[in-house]
Amino acid sequence: MKSVVTTVVTAADAAGRFPSQNDLEAVQGNIQRAAARLEAAEKLANGWEKVMREAGDACFKKYPYLKQQGEAGSTQTKVDKCCRDLGH
Repeated sequence: MKSVVTTVVTAADAAGRFPSQNDLEAVQGNIQRAAARLEAAEKLANGWEKVMREAGDACFKKYPYLKQQGEAGSTQTKVDKCCRDLGH
């Protein structure tokens, strides 16, 4: 995975120039938002099962026919597998 610094420097290099002030400000903004991104990632990682289950419930609510006999949500085992797949 490339860092924001690598991306900015590579793009400037490909254009045959040094990074501009705007490029450097973009890097600085990205770094300043890093703590918030890490916090969001941590919250998602800690609550991924709840997010996954809510996504599955939303799918079955939007497409109620999936609960019919023979469909993806006709048994609890199938529902669990659908939710597992959403997690992937």
